Amino acid sequence: AVTVEQHIGNIFMFSKVANAILFFRLDIRMGLLYLTLCIVFLMTCKPPLYMGPEYIKYFSDKTIDEELERDKRVTWIVEFFANWSSECQSFAPIFADLSLKYNCQGLQFGKVDVGRYTDVSTRYKVSTSPLTKQLPTLILFQGGTEIMRRPQIDKKGRAVSWTFSEENVIREFNLNELYQKSKKQSKPREEGPEEAPAVPAAVGHPEGETKKDK
Repeated sequence: AVTVEQHIGNIFMFSKVANAILFFRLDIRMGLLYLTLCIVFLMTCKPPLYMGPEYIKYFSDKTIDEELERDKRVTWIVEFFANWSSECQSFAPIFADLSLKYNCQGLQFGKVDVGRYTDVSTRYKVSTSPLTKQLPTLILFQGGTEIMRRPQIDKKGRAVSWTFSEENVIREFNLNELYQKSKKQSKPREEGPEEAPAVPAAVGHPEGETKKDK
């Protein structure tokens, strides 16, 4: 389902397009001025970043393959995102909440900014075009191999429409079953009873970078 924030965003986008058309019809100079101001605004005003608690590891182009292959007993759910994508920003708190609920030794959550690391988007076939419907993309890795992804890609290379809600992710990726299975597999490696981990503040980005640095 479309959120209230997405409805408001669509209304503002429609208003901007309508204003541009009206300004151009009134005076082409005013239309060009308005269009220039819109472009400057988009280039200088970054969308807000989620700064809440999460159990998510941020990958770079050098660490993602190494981490996925390091321990093949670990199942990874990795989000491929871009900071400029409003859909990615809307999904960020949902993915963070899922990581807090389902993270364990055998099931872990990761993110990689394909808007920054374009070679990663090429390797994992995630389009970063401004008109793409592939952002965000969630991929489930088991044994270092991709098992499934959402949204799916059809035979023509187009993303199949899919709603990134918490309920859809839990259902499509079988998170409840996957979590229980991952906990059972990790028990022989653990000592003593398993305790619920404390909620951390915020996980840093690769190479010592934090969200506030961006």
